[in-house]
Amino acid sequence: MLITVLLLLCFGLAVLFASVLNGWRETVAQAVRDADAPPSLEAAPSVAHIVPVRDGADTIVPLLQDLYVQEHPQRPVHVIVVDDGSTDGTAEKVRAMMPRWPGLRRLPSAGEGKKAAITTGVNAAETEWIVLSDADTRCGPERLRLVLACAQRAQADMVLLPVATDGEGSLGRVQANEQAALMMCAMAGALQGRPLLANGANMAFRRSAFLEVGGYEGDRYASGDDLFLLRRMVRAGKRVAALPHPGVVVRTEAERTVRGFLRQRLRWAGKMRGVPWSAKALPALALLFPWGLLTLTFGIDWPALVGHNFLMRALLLAGTWALWLAAVPALLRDGKRILGQRYSLPGALLSWLAFTVYAPVIALLALVVRPAWTGRRV
Repeated sequence: MLITVLLLLCFGLAVLFASVLNGWRETVAQAVRDADAPPSLEAAPSVAHIVPVRDGADTIVPLLQDLYVQEHPQRPVHVIVVDDGSTDGTAEKVRAMMPRWPGLRRLPSAGEGKKAAITTGVNAAETEWIVLSDADTRCGPERLRLVLACAQRAQADMVLLPVATDGEGSLGRVQANEQAALMMCAMAGALQGRPLLANGANMAFRRSAFLEVGGYEGDRYASGDDLFLLRRMVRAGKRVAALPHPGVVVRTEAERTVRGFLRQRLRWAGKMRGVPWSAKALPALALLFPWGLLTLTFGIDWPALVGHNFLMRALLLAGTWALWLAAVPALLRDGKRILGQRYSLPGALLSWLAFTVYAPVIALLALVVRPAWTGRRV
């Protein structure tokens, strides 16, 4: 009897999991269709791009070239590069572009770390809106126009935007798939009025809203500029919108080594220390569910169950595994379409299984490990 109850419970959780993810897919698909309406640039608000950078000499110039050609009625496009103590020639490359670009500024950060750099840029800007871009990303010319149109249409204070990770080989594909799935979670959560995730590499917000919520004041975490600002906006009752549209995607390169991958994931997981347990309970349950299901699968004495509702129990278990395995690849397929990446079902399944293995390990390690990032411990 106990085995049947446990199998029914697992099956019910799998149905719930699949239903939630299917709802996310439908929500994002509707938002994509709505975003295809021709955006208007009439009475476009003033905007400044802020690019916090530390040792970004290898990537900053291509990004600035992308920002220079953004479609916006106010020319030249206003960009503030905030240098967080670079020592690799980043400053020289930015200065070399400034004589022919009156809207480009370079400022030294007023503090240490990405949050201080962003705050420096926000304080220096005199615009209604701020668009954040990481120094190692690329974007298309439609991005600014579409973002501002979404902000006006939704009367938003913050707009969450998609990020694509491009990589080669097994490690690169795992990162690309993980990022696509997380992007779908972030977009769907915001669109359904329950924003949980954000990516600081591609984000926009009203400058006045940033100042009203206190920016990062009192924030003691080196990372989490995206998540913690989002939480402050939500607590203050600010309106958060999301724009899952190919035209606003920014692209970044995947980590090329396992060591770099682990450091990056540990840095990302470390900021979860600042998130209350009430917000971490459901993600933790989702991570632990397959391990519990695996334990149940191999813990049952199946030969002893022959003749005792064996078929029903076997079907319940098979259905549970099928629902759990199929839900994320379906979500991933839609995300890859938005990000303009090739989708592979075998690759999606392998990435989902890999994530199930490494995500709990990284979550535990992040409790005690503080990885180095651009020469600093975070």
